[in-house]
Amino acid sequence: MALYAVGDIHGHLIALKSLMNALEIEDHETIVFLGDYVDKGPDVAGTLDFLVELSSRENFIFLRGNHDQLFIDALLDKNAVKVWECLAGEDPLRSYGSGNTEDLISKIPSSHKDFLINRCKDFHETESYIFVHGGMRPHLSPEQEDIDHLHWLTLGQAQAHESGKTIVCGHSSQASGQIADLKHTICIDTGVTKGKSLTCLNITDFSYTQVSPKGQIHRGKLSARAGESAQS
Repeated sequence: MALYAVGDIHGHLIALKSLMNALEIEDHETIVFLGDYVDKGPDVAGTLDFLVELSSRENFIFLRGNHDQLFIDALLDKNAVKVWECLAGEDPLRSYGSGNTEDLISKIPSSHKDFLINRCKDFHETESYIFVHGGMRPHLSPEQEDIDHLHWLTLGQAQAHESGKTIVCGHSSQASGQIADLKHTICIDTGVTKGKSLTCLNITDFSYTQVSPKGQIHRGKLSARAGESAQS
C-alpha cells in the first residue's frame, strides 16, 4: 500500500489542485498532509474549501502546523489575533473578501474552523515513520511530546529518534526547493511560498512530485535512497 506525505501548502490552491490531479490517490493508499494550510499564500479560503472536500476520504490524514494552530487561537480568542497577524504574512485573509481583520474572521465558514480544530491532528505514526509538522525530541514518543515542539521544532534541531523510526516533517522551508534528507529525518517543505514548489513524497519508493505555484509539475526520486523500498 502506497504511503504519501505532502508538505506546507500555505494557501497555494493552484499548486495543491495540480498536485492532487497528478497523484490520483486511490482508496487503498494513504496520504498525510503535514500542516500549514493557512497564511502567506494567495487563496487560504479556497485551499480550506478544497481540503474540507478531501477530508471526507478516510485515507486522507491531516496534521496541524504552527500556522494552523496560531490561526485557530486567533479564531477562538481575540487576544491572540495580534500574535497571529505578526506571523501570518501580508493580508492573510484577503481570499475571504474585504474588510478589517475582525470582519474577515467573522466571514470564515464553520466548515473551515471545524476542519482545523476537529479533523486535523498533531502527529501520525506508522510502523516505521512518525509524521509531524515541525519535529520532536528523540527520547519522547509523539504522545509524550508537547504540541509546541511538534509544531515548532526546526530541521536544525532534528536528531535520530530513539525508536529508530524516520521523522517526516515540513515547517523548515528549504531555500533550495529540494527535499532535505538527513536519513533520520526527511523535510518536505520545499518553499512554495518563496516561489519554489509544493512537494509530495511517496514514502513507499521515495519518488516525489513537485508542483510550482503556477501548477507546473516535476517528478524525481531521492537519489540517496535509490533502490530502497520502505515499510510503512
